[in-house]
Amino acid sequence: MKYHSIVLYVKNINNAKRFYCECLSIPIEMDMDKNVILNNGITLWEIQEENIIVKRIGKDKIREGNKFELYFETENMAEIIDLLEKYKINKLHEIHEESWGQKTIRFYDYDMNIIEVGEELKVFLSRMFKSGMKIEDISRKTGMTIEDIKKTIE
Repeated sequence: MKYHSIVLYVKNINNAKRFYCECLSIPIEMDMDKNVILNNGITLWEIQEENIIVKRIGKDKIREGNKFELYFETENMAEIIDLLEKYKINKLHEIHEESWGQKTIRFYDYDMNIIEVGEELKVFLSRMFKSGMKIEDISRKTGMTIEDIKKTIE
């Protein structure tokens, strides 16, 4: 057995494709109408009433609660903000700095799945270093070893 992808159950496959493919620029690997496999390990599935999952647990149970979030990284947070504004995406929160120093933003797809975008490791470590923080202080803040920090920002 080997890992293939996470499956997101969506209410409307066209809205989901617009969000993931247009807004987030994730290419489609295979489009099978109500089942779309994206290039990055995400599968979108507009689950149908006749599906065994719906028959066994009900459509409402499939949509109950967010137990996870999808995580992406970027070199350019400003670009992400522009995309969210362009597509009028509902944000969970604005950009903020996590306790370990990384800037993140969280928002929802059209089915209220939580999406997080954070600065790439090299980006936020370099930002802290360029702001005048000593590597020892960055190590304490992030929990990373000094050696790993040096390797990452060099």
